[in-house]
Amino acid sequence: MQVNSLTARLTDLTTGLVRGLKLLERNELACCGVPMSQSMVLQALAANHEPLRMSRIADALGVAQSTATRFVEPLVDQGKVVREPAPDDGRSVVIRLTLKGAALAAELASGSMRCSEGILEKIPQAKQEEVIEAVEIVVAAISDCCAECCSR
Repeated sequence: MQVNSLTARLTDLTTGLVRGLKLLERNELACCGVPMSQSMVLQALAANHEPLRMSRIADALGVAQSTATRFVEPLVDQGKVVREPAPDDGRSVVIRLTLKGAALAAELASGSMRCSEGILEKIPQAKQEEVIEAVEIVVAAISDCCAECCSR
């Protein structure tokens, strides 16, 4: 599999669509047998290469902190992430990937890239850049629209 900039952009964009359309809160969606919400938590942790506070996870997923906590709980139970005291504040906790969780996050990222590559293969090469740009516009529009709706 050749990972190019269009594949990486499409992967990022589909993540943006999932967040923007609030698909994380629909339990029936799954990727590689892992609920989408848990997949997104694992990928957010892996992308940051460091433990994260729950508020940072919530921001990365575009959900409320209580929702992010609900997404993290099964991952803790499954040994894919652990809670640790925050290094700068013993009253707070951070979430860290375990080796098991890091391996699963890498598997999920690889699967996402393969999926994006498969999608791109179905789009004529001359149109791929145009399609990616259109999806970028859609994701930005969703983000702007949702932000405006929430602030009213």
